[in-house]
Amino acid sequence: METPPVRYLLDTAPWINGVTMPDTVPPRVRRLVETVEEKGLCSVSLLETAILYRLGRLAFEGALEHFFAAGLSEDLQLLELTPAIAARTNELPERFPGDPFDRAIIATAAALKLTLITTDPVIRDAAACAVEYYPFSRRRSKR
Repeated sequence: METPPVRYLLDTAPWINGVTMPDTVPPRVRRLVETVEEKGLCSVSLLETAILYRLGRLAFEGALEHFFAAGLSEDLQLLELTPAIAARTNELPERFPGDPFDRAIIATAAALKLTLITTDPVIRDAAACAVEYYPFSRRRSKR
């Protein structure tokens, strides 16, 4: 059976939220990521997650390796940083912040023509790629 094409790219925060606090993901976004289509995650999100964990900004039960095992499902394709994507990070609007993870993730979405699922209004407002935005709230979303 052929692998379905990737249409959506998860930003790091929505990916983490989906694993650690799935009830915070709005139903409309949950429906998008629960489809049979394969989703993408930038490999740089793994490094960003590891740094957040080391800095104590990401808390969960168990080791980081267990989080990765839980978060990397069969329908989630890791997308590697390529020379073309790295070069594309320099084409982002001048006003866009310099965070290298955000720049790599946005450049990946733009280069591969994917819709980025994000909770970051700065990314949404940059208009550098197609975006499915939802504001993050620790409150439980309605099913």
